[in-house]
Amino acid sequence: MAVPSGFDPITLNQWLWFKYRCQESSPTEFQRLFEDVMKRYKPEFMQIKPYGNIGDRKADGLFRAEGAVFQVYSPDELTQANVVKKIDEDLDGAVSEWGDDIKSWTFVYNVRRGLPPDIPMILNGKQRQYPHIAIKDLSNDGLWEILRALTPQQRAEILGAPIGYEKYFIRSEKGDSLHSTEENNDSWIVIIQDIINPIDIPAVIGALKPSTIFGAPIYLRPSMDSWNDAAIYQRAIIFDLFEKCRNSNPARFAVFSIAPIPLIAQLGFLLTYSVPTRYFKLHIDSQSWSWPNESIESQFIVSGIPVELTPSKCDVIIRVSLSDKISKLDTDEIIPDSPVQIDITVDNPGLTWIRSLGQVTEFARVFREVLTEIRRKIPDCQSIHLFMAVPAPIALVAGQQINPRMNPPVRLYEYARNQKPRYQYAFSLE
Repeated sequence: MAVPSGFDPITLNQWLWFKYRCQESSPTEFQRLFEDVMKRYKPEFMQIKPYGNIGDRKADGLFRAEGAVFQVYSPDELTQANVVKKIDEDLDGAVSEWGDDIKSWTFVYNVRRGLPPDIPMILNGKQRQYPHIAIKDLSNDGLWEILRALTPQQRAEILGAPIGYEKYFIRSEKGDSLHSTEENNDSWIVIIQDIINPIDIPAVIGALKPSTIFGAPIYLRPSMDSWNDAAIYQRAIIFDLFEKCRNSNPARFAVFSIAPIPLIAQLGFLLTYSVPTRYFKLHIDSQSWSWPNESIESQFIVSGIPVELTPSKCDVIIRVSLSDKISKLDTDEIIPDSPVQIDITVDNPGLTWIRSLGQVTEFARVFREVLTEIRRKIPDCQSIHLFMAVPAPIALVAGQQINPRMNPPVRLYEYARNQKPRYQYAFSLE
């Protein structure tokens, strides 16, 4: 593959990743991105952290010697009224806090489709109100221009190395040109679901080798204010991803997850069993995402499936106890009268039980057979209540086996020891 002349493919890769970061970042994440850029642009940039009851004194960062104050605005949803309120409060507050020390004030904004038309006039009005202060603005595109002017090393420190780039291009022995290597046919779209704890990208790359990441990782980080909103967010991201993959090569996904079980199961449900998927888990002892043993299989113990046909309408409970034992008393608090209660477990459930990808594959087969038996023995099943104490790959593969055209709605629950009841309903897969 010949390298086109006239542009820098590394910079193009990093620009795409920067735009993705701007699109998907929460307000706090975009502010951190802004700070990372500015600290490398000029090391004298002072990062301001809210402190106690004095807050941040209406400054998200500043150049002290220059009297330059920056205020960052990256809303999830933009309205003109909120932008005007933000400018009024923060600029007036900064003038009050910093007095004669402030010489310039920059409104840094991250919005997807530009600002409302009245905002430039508002800024002009503020300039007339404070003629001794230079009122400026900086969009995410302007921030990229600052970032692009940095050295390749500095850009990589902020955005990471261009993922997978080394597989396509290598430098000649003289170091004066780039040329292509053979096409990489073993690259995977990486989905990172790090809601509970952040996942380290170098560790992901190491676990995936010798395969590589295709493009930038897809992050799933919904707000946890509402289970329903989190499920809607994940559905929108995955459906958009499928749409973007529709006209390219068939999508293949590698999933790395540290997240609540219902959201992991929903991710598997959205991906379906028909999409090539690789499963990874952070192993406690080694703190590695690589599988320690590929050949181990488990004997799953399944009990509670009716022997005879159950003609009446009823709900079914499934308890999957692999990381810990799920108590019947806990599930009885949710569905006390279910005539069908199915358990899937192993001899010694525990946090280190899973050590092999083969165990994931075997569980998928067993769980699929349990769902088949429910359809056969309980044709009028109204819903399945699924309780899982399992590692992430098991929750993911369980979700993949649930076919909404064949199975009744599957209700998912999250465990919390200090709540009553201990299992709380999250949402349904249907």
